[in-house]
Amino acid sequence: MLFCIGRCIHQLATLKEVAKLAKVDSSVVSRVVNNDPALNIKPETRKRILDAVEELKYRPNMSARNLKKGQSKMLGMIIPDFSNPVYSLIIHGAEDQAAQEGFNLLVYSLKQKGLEKSYSPLLDGQIEGLLIANSEIDNKEILELKKTKKPFMLVNRTVAGVDNYVVANDLLGAKLATKHLIKQGHHRIAHISGPLFTATGLSRFQGYREGLQEDNIDYIPVYVQESKYTVENGYESMEILLDLPDPPTAVFASNIMICLGAMKAIQDRGLTIPKDMSIIGVHDVFFTSTLQPPLTTVKMPLYEMGREAVKKLIAIIQGKEGETGQGVTIDGASLIVRSSTSPPPSK
Repeated sequence: MLFCIGRCIHQLATLKEVAKLAKVDSSVVSRVVNNDPALNIKPETRKRILDAVEELKYRPNMSARNLKKGQSKMLGMIIPDFSNPVYSLIIHGAEDQAAQEGFNLLVYSLKQKGLEKSYSPLLDGQIEGLLIANSEIDNKEILELKKTKKPFMLVNRTVAGVDNYVVANDLLGAKLATKHLIKQGHHRIAHISGPLFTATGLSRFQGYREGLQEDNIDYIPVYVQESKYTVENGYESMEILLDLPDPPTAVFASNIMICLGAMKAIQDRGLTIPKDMSIIGVHDVFFTSTLQPPLTTVKMPLYEMGREAVKKLIAIIQGKEGETGQGVTIDGASLIVRSSTSPPPSK
C-alpha cells in the first residue's frame, strides 16, 4: 500500500499551479521562492504566494535551477571494479565530504561503462568534476582529458604532468611492511608488486627495496613478481615464488586482492601461514581480521584520501585553486599486526 504525506511524489505541484492559485504570474512566484532582493511586491501578495506554496506542497526543482546556472552539484568517481573492497572506504570519505559541501556523488566503474562513457558526463556537463580512482586508465588518456580544462582529480595515483592528485604515502607503507618482516627475522622476503608502470605500484616497490637496503639485506630480483591488483594474479605470482629452488620465507603483497590470491596459493600447496610462510598485505579492509589466519596489514588513510580529493576538486570547480590545484600526499600509514606473520621456520 502506498502512503503519501501531502501530495505524492508523482503529484508534486508545478510553478504554474502555484501561480494560478495565487493569481500571479509564474515569474513572480519564482522570484519569491528564490528570495529575489530586487523584487518589489506588496506584503499581502507575497503572503498569498507563500500560502499557495505551502498548500500545494510546492518544492523548487533544484536540479533544473542548478543546470540553469551551469551547476549540477554532482561529482563523478571512476573506480576499476565494484568487487574491489579497497574502494569502499575511499568512496565513503568522498561521499561524506561531497554531502557536507552540498554535492552529490555518482560512482561508476570502468568495467561497467568503458573509458569513453566514463568521461562523457564530465564533458557533457552532467557532472561538475570527476574523481579518477583508477590505475587502469592509460596516462595518455588522462593527459588528453587535461587539455579539455574540465575539473578532475586523480585519487590514489599520479601521472607525470598532472598536479591535481591526492595519494597516500605508499613508500612509507611498504617500508613498514618490509621492516616488520625483517624484525621477525626474515631475510628471504618476496614482494608481489602492483603494476610497476603505475606510481602506486612503483612507490610500494621502492619502499620494499629501501626497507631491505636499510637493514643490509640483499635484494634478490626473482623474489619480486609484478602483478595486477587481482586475486587471480596474486595466486599466479605466489605459485612462481613457491616454485623457486630457494623460495622466500615471507611475502609482502602490494594490496589486499593480491594478498588473498597469494594466501590461497600457499594454502593450496599444503603449507601453513605463518608457520611455513609469513604474509603481509597493504590495506586493512573490513574482513582482514576474520581471515584464517587473521591478516597482518598496513592500514592506509583511504577514507581521508576520499575526503581530501573531493575538497580539492570542489575548490577547483569554485575557482579557488586555478584549473588544477596542487598535489597532496597524505601520511598516516600504520602497521596492524595479526597472526599471519611470525619468525621464519628455522627460528
